[in-house]
Amino acid sequence: MASIRALLQQASAEGSRSTALKPLGWLVGMLCAASIALFSFSNPIPPWVGITFVALTTVAVAGYLIAYFYLMIKDRDALRSERYSIQKLAIEKGIVGDDISGVLQIDEIETPKLLSEASAEQEARE
Repeated sequence: MASIRALLQQASAEGSRSTALKPLGWLVGMLCAASIALFSFSNPIPPWVGITFVALTTVAVAGYLIAYFYLMIKDRDALRSERYSIQKLAIEKGIVGDDISGVLQIDEIETPKLLSEASAEQEARE
């Protein structure tokens, strides 16, 4: 129990954010664990209980795979973490800064010149 609590605290301390598949991943993990625990006990269980858990686990895994491939085709950004998406958006908008200096808006981004262009301009000046 203490290791689970430590894992959850570490995830929240690192700023772990959800993706579109995280809730389904938790569902699959819990159902797999429950199915394994159900069959590992020495007490006999009714067959319908075991069949129900295995069926639910199968449906959850199939749902996870379907959602993954659907999002891979339609919306790849939904598969990325929230932190990555925010950083990508900041780069696209040209926003530079950090938590110490604050956010700086860049009005004009200077594009780098190719070596051939730079040498041609230098020759033209001479």
